Amino acid sequence: MLKRKKVKKNEAPDNPLILSLVFGEIDLMKHLLTLIALVILGWSQSATAQIVGYYSYGDSTSGCQNSVYIFAWSGANPEVGGQLEVSWGDGTTDTYPIDIPTASTTITVGGLHSYPTPGTYNVDIQVYSGTNAAYVDAGVQYEENVLSPSACAYFYAYTYQQTPYVYYIDAPMDCTGADGNTTTITPSSTFGSYIGLDPSNAPYTVSINDAWLAANGYIQVSADQTITSFDADGMANNSQMTFQLTCSVPAQNPDFDINYIWPSNFVAPLQTGNLYASVCNNACSDTSDVTLTVNFPAGLTPVTTNLTNASITGNTLTFDVLGLTNCVDIVIPFIVPGNTPAGTIICFDMTAYNPNDSDMSNNSDSTCGAVWNSYDPNSKEVDHAQQIDPNTQETLEYMVHFQNDGNYNAVNVSIIDTISANLDLSTFKVVGSSAGVAVNIDQATRIVTFTFSGIMLAPSTQDLEASQGYIIYSLEEVAGLQEGDEIENTAYIYFDYNSPIVTNTAYNINSSLGITNPGLETLTLYPNPAQTSVSVLGKDIEQIVIFDLAGKEVMSAELTNKNSINVENLSNGVYTCLITSKTGVFQEKLVIKK
Repeated sequence: MLKRKKVKKNEAPDNPLILSLVFGEIDLMKHLLTLIALVILGWSQSATAQIVGYYSYGDSTSGCQNSVYIFAWSGANPEVGGQLEVSWGDGTTDTYPIDIPTASTTITVGGLHSYPTPGTYNVDIQVYSGTNAAYVDAGVQYEENVLSPSACAYFYAYTYQQTPYVYYIDAPMDCTGADGNTTTITPSSTFGSYIGLDPSNAPYTVSINDAWLAANGYIQVSADQTITSFDADGMANNSQMTFQLTCSVPAQNPDFDINYIWPSNFVAPLQTGNLYASVCNNACSDTSDVTLTVNFPAGLTPVTTNLTNASITGNTLTFDVLGLTNCVDIVIPFIVPGNTPAGTIICFDMTAYNPNDSDMSNNSDSTCGAVWNSYDPNSKEVDHAQQIDPNTQETLEYMVHFQNDGNYNAVNVSIIDTISANLDLSTFKVVGSSAGVAVNIDQATRIVTFTFSGIMLAPSTQDLEASQGYIIYSLEEVAGLQEGDEIENTAYIYFDYNSPIVTNTAYNINSSLGITNPGLETLTLYPNPAQTSVSVLGKDIEQIVIFDLAGKEVMSAELTNKNSINVENLSNGVYTCLITSKTGVFQEKLVIKK
């Protein structure tokens, strides 16, 4: 079956406490392919140790060269004479020097390796501290799945239709090499990545596969592309190609699709909120009317001023969209009772109807959100609903927000959090932070202290964006929790020498009653403001689309096998990001500041 894809809905710590999987930025395009890495836990036993922790990362099945890198950080003193030792698994070993001239700083070290034959190789790495005259830990082992040198070259291609606008994730490409033979490549599981060419057989002429076009009723309207060469890693010089197609004949019937819907900014004190939707007619060259039906929560009142033929019956809103031949963005304002409790879950269902619709399977969609009330910029959130399944050992992810509402820069910020006894302290992991942070865990008291030294957090009255920060971390429940067992966590935020600001208490209870909604997913962009790259923190992320303030799309990327994108080509300013996960579409603000 033809697969189409549109926007669908819904620095490391200075402490040796957590070492986790990260992907480097050696070659951002390479990491669109499948990666294999290992989570490391490193504990420093000596107060004089210099390299106190590191992240290790490598890649696999990603081109003509493979890589091993570490992201290491020093402790209270500089590191001199350290080294990264890599045994590649093919009888060769490389050593890379590690010198960190300044205390409490980080450095990236590593290199690339070419294997003579394809196969699976066991790679061993160790990190040695010269100053401490000892290895940091027992080392890391993982596998490199190496491609054949004659089939390791790759490129990226984007295939789309203009009206209606839709892109295709499974369009195979015909690649005719210098020897006259054609290799047909279907994209890998990562959208738009084509791998399997012989780099010595360039140049290649690339086009959409004719049989695929004929089978799906399309014709290629853009020119064929040419690859003249590949770099040492196997990436084509014409690495990102674009192909446009159109229908070979106009469609006889419409095909309406609820592209996405999601609620945004339902703030009870403001008594307002908006339901955003995108509705498309996917049929080629068809212009038809469609009736939309929205079921909304009791107590909310839709504003129908800008809707055509709108009517309300109970909690159902019906209106028309006339002459739809592409996609239309719809915003429906709602009036929210000002006394709605914070955290109230509100859900919406939307259905599109036309009696001649050729495919009814994509005509409905649902989404849920939460109401905000009396929002505190210094707060703590948890990524699960209040009730969690007692039969599942959950991993809870916490985010502590903080903001300087004073009238002078906050030089240092500390957050103190006492971890619930119902959470397994050995699984503690820092997931992300707005700035460099040192982490200390007192095993006896279960107190975790996050220290942002020299953060210089601006007053919110001077610079709203620069006044905000966050820390994100996760822990697993202890095994064997029973029905009714509770998990409570409260954070204390210290700005310099001021008294602490106490956040709300994040609360969960193991309860089998009412577990029908997975709760709100927490998505976070970091760093934000960003300069060269931005990562998305969240579960099952699929795609990010970035718009400027004029509403023009300036960038999009698939995030199936990675969580970061390069934004160095974006100008300074504020952007809107639509982030698609398996549970919904989320809107976040991104600030670029260079």
